[in-house]
Amino acid sequence: MAFPARARADRLSSPTILIAPIVDIVFILLIFIMLVSRFLQPALEVELPGSSTASVTERSQITIVLDEDGRVHLNDIPMTDAALAERLSHVSEGEQDLVRLRADRNVALQRVVEVLDIIRASPVTGVALEARPE
Repeated sequence: MAFPARARADRLSSPTILIAPIVDIVFILLIFIMLVSRFLQPALEVELPGSSTASVTERSQITIVLDEDGRVHLNDIPMTDAALAERLSHVSEGEQDLVRLRADRNVALQRVVEVLDIIRASPVTGVALEARPE
């Protein structure tokens, strides 16, 4: 009686995990994530002014956008100048030392200076004006 059970145990192979399909799936997911992240655009489209000396700076957590009509957006949230000043006043000095300012090329220079004054009145120590390279 023990003989048939032993023969059946010899016929059954131990379970295996195929690694090649798993590697293929992970590789495809990696390519997908890389392609999608490359084409992500900021939520607010502004036509940046061109500059022959534009360079890439470090990423900032605070981005202020001035759209074509001169409206202010802080991290894609529309707000007034007073609300912007209030939000920036709560930034601690060591927490954030750089703010990115993305201003549409058609915004009046006076409006850009007004927003720069609001930023300079806050604890933030630096401003990076964003431009597209030419």
